[in-house]
Amino acid sequence: MTPTPRIVVVGGGLAGLTAAFRLSLASSENEKTAVSQVVLVEASDRIGGKLCTERSSGFVIEGGADSWVPRTGEVESLAEELGLAHQITPAVECSVRAYRRDNRGFVPFLAEGGSPVGRPSSLLSNPALSLLGRARVRLEPLIPRRLKGEDESVKSFIQRRLGGRAYREVYEPLLGGIFGGDPGELSAQATLAPLVQVEADGGSLIRGGGAQENDKGTARPPILTFSEGMSSLAEALRGSLGVNDVQTSTRAKRIFRDSGQWVVRMDTGVEERCDVVVMATSACAVRDMLSELTDVQQSVPEVPSARTTVVNLAYPNSAVSRPLDAHGYLNGRGIGNGVSACTWSSAKFRYRAPPNQVLLRCFIRVAPAADKEGRPENPEEAVALARDELAGSLAITKAPIQTWVHSWSVPVYRVGHAQRISDLRARLTELPGLHLAGSAYDGASIEAVIRSGMRAATAVHNSDILQETL
Repeated sequence: MTPTPRIVVVGGGLAGLTAAFRLSLASSENEKTAVSQVVLVEASDRIGGKLCTERSSGFVIEGGADSWVPRTGEVESLAEELGLAHQITPAVECSVRAYRRDNRGFVPFLAEGGSPVGRPSSLLSNPALSLLGRARVRLEPLIPRRLKGEDESVKSFIQRRLGGRAYREVYEPLLGGIFGGDPGELSAQATLAPLVQVEADGGSLIRGGGAQENDKGTARPPILTFSEGMSSLAEALRGSLGVNDVQTSTRAKRIFRDSGQWVVRMDTGVEERCDVVVMATSACAVRDMLSELTDVQQSVPEVPSARTTVVNLAYPNSAVSRPLDAHGYLNGRGIGNGVSACTWSSAKFRYRAPPNQVLLRCFIRVAPAADKEGRPENPEEAVALARDELAGSLAITKAPIQTWVHSWSVPVYRVGHAQRISDLRARLTELPGLHLAGSAYDGASIEAVIRSGMRAATAVHNSDILQETL
């Protein structure tokens, strides 16, 4: 009998978990049958990556992503398959979703029309955009499309299509907060792919084209989460795998070939011999693991990251004098002390805090090229920065009841990113059995990360090396 193929997935974030889940199953119309042995190894002591939920004293605290925007349905489909559909819940509806904080105070920034990232036509009713800015946006259908297919910066793309005021007044603070880094260096193809495609197809960004964000009154709400926190998805994915098939606190140090197989050597000295390796880690980690494959290692591009510290703070209702009538706010340029945004979590989602208490979430972000100056050195310093921010924005002077601090990195896609990753994948085809997955390559949204994991699993299932072992 031909031996069952063995697969090692390196990285226990959402992409790695998704790939491992899909690889452990073979779907048919009537049944699911295990077709391969899958082992997942994760360097840290927990799985889930940026899905990091704590549940404490009636609070549901998100240290990473707190929701997703349902555009293409991957999250809902996966949740249904895992038995989590009953947990999917929408964000609370607000006439103003988010404010921009500037020298005048809070200015409505995102309203019912949706986010301009997904729906540029919402700019025409966005209260943060000046009348001159809106007049320029109305000219967008008359702007000729860019004939060359090369990548350009987000700043260049937005200014060219929608105007400088739309960029400065809306997109610059929004995109800097979402993707990290300078929009003047961010890749349009990697961060605004649906909008870039609309232009390539000859369409208009404001005439219904682009990544359509759901409006109020449509079947799907514009923002969704899991009632018990985003980690519910990671926990369900882990639960679908065998108890002995997930190894935490296990760092893959080297990946190399030996006697016709791949070998993954761990920091414990243990070696896993396998037919396929899915590398669901950062590009830097991939480069380190492939140190014995010099030619391939040199093909792994640099994908910088922006460090984010998330500080959750719990307060009694009495500490907050201002109504929390939106999902939160973004700080404009030059505003704040390093905090880029604040989510009013208990106003954004129901049941995130006990009765008569509120939960607020501050983001402290450091640009990719920044040194340690301005970065919190410890949790106490991060909490102090967040408290100072809330004193200035919401006039909260009382000490919080409780705080939680988490830090993580978000990949920064610089101009040319998509082509560099395409070149790397082409290079990996010369070494059958090596595959990539994760936010470092295919997008940082929850949907994009799941798609990346599914893409890797599909590539493995369709590969000659796997077919030979079946």
